[in-house]
Amino acid sequence: MPWALLLRAVARIAAALFVWRLATSRRGAYRGGDGGTAPRTPAPARPSRLRSRTTVAALREGAVLSWRLASLVAFLVAATVLITAGATLSVLTPRWLGGVLLGLAVASLVAAFLEARVVFALLAIRRRRRRNEQLIRNL
Repeated sequence: MPWALLLRAVARIAAALFVWRLATSRRGAYRGGDGGTAPRTPAPARPSRLRSRTTVAALREGAVLSWRLASLVAFLVAATVLITAGATLSVLTPRWLGGVLLGLAVASLVAAFLEARVVFALLAIRRRRRRNEQLIRNL
């Protein structure tokens, strides 16, 4: 495979991952006109509203977790492909391209590690929230 095609494919994957991360990142905190305090929301009037809010929150949480898991898998797959291509090219020719691909593989592994930390944190938050809801229901 010509190295120009390989470089083009890696650049497209990197650009797609970059755009994806920008599109799915969380937005900043609320910045109101009164110095940055969040707006107060009234307590739910009926339990049915509370149930619907928790349902929506649970759906949102599941979607965020699934996007993070998909991102983690994408980074791991990219790292695997880059390691394979980089090792092959560093043994064959051109060696500099193999080094560049191995460097990109390291960057992809670092991104996968950071995503894994976020996934584990989200799972811990989810576990705590469900436990708290169960405790509240048992009162």
